[in-house]
Amino acid sequence: MMKSLPHMIGNEIKRIRKEKKMTQKELCDGICSQAEISKIENGRNSPTIDLLQQISKRLRVPLSLLFRDQLESDAFREADNHLSSLFREQKYQEMRLELLRTDAIHHNEIRLLKAYFTILLEVKTEKIDYRTASALLSRLTDQEDIWYESPKMFIRIKMAISNLHVENEQYHLAEKVYEELEELTYDTEELKKQLIKVYYNHSQLLTYEKKYKAGLKITEKGLSYSLSLNDASFIAHFYYQRGYYHEVMLGDDSSPAQRDYTISYALFRAFHLHTYEEIVLKGKERFLLFTF
Repeated sequence: MMKSLPHMIGNEIKRIRKEKKMTQKELCDGICSQAEISKIENGRNSPTIDLLQQISKRLRVPLSLLFRDQLESDAFREADNHLSSLFREQKYQEMRLELLRTDAIHHNEIRLLKAYFTILLEVKTEKIDYRTASALLSRLTDQEDIWYESPKMFIRIKMAISNLHVENEQYHLAEKVYEELEELTYDTEELKKQLIKVYYNHSQLLTYEKKYKAGLKITEKGLSYSLSLNDASFIAHFYYQRGYYHEVMLGDDSSPAQRDYTISYALFRAFHLHTYEEIVLKGKERFLLFTF
């Protein structure tokens, strides 16, 4: 998911301001209010070109530098897609060589991405054990400003830690990771959409553990966020998940289960997610109020 342009510009303004050891008050003096600068840095307000020119002059950097994050996002996305593909296809030797390669563009987020994949590669090829991998991944998230600089990577690393715990049957530790993630402040629309993914994965874990009441609660939160943000990424999955909880908690005659399974089936079909549509048809047909 790509960051919005106001969010990227705000990130860059904040980064440069901190690098120059300036306060928000010093930056905005005679230009705009401190409240305005705060909103710009947090991606809540979109500054005019005139205001950006004044800010860049105060920071003593070219205006183009404030748009650098766009280029870095493109480079990050390309690196992520390539490494993810190698990892998924188990091309570990090729991946190892890629991780060792020095890039012309090698900003902090790409360095973090490579460190993340290096740890996953080492544990997958049994160079390190699961506990060592968990500790190394945790250290990555302990870096100063990592939540501000790359919240998506922060969440991704934390969920990788949770997955390692699950693979080694340390379910209480996996749950703790998700609980910690859910306590963070998600104050932008982009971050709230990341929280939807956190809720989905947490709900899946609770299903696996048969903690149905807790899982239903998390599923409800995820569904509520999806609807309020008009985000369709997991909405059909949440309806299916809620249907499952209603089925196991209320029985086969549950009308809430019928409703939720039917909605999930209709949404999977509407979104052309035919594999999931078939899963509902084959496994939950008795609950469906209608089929196409």
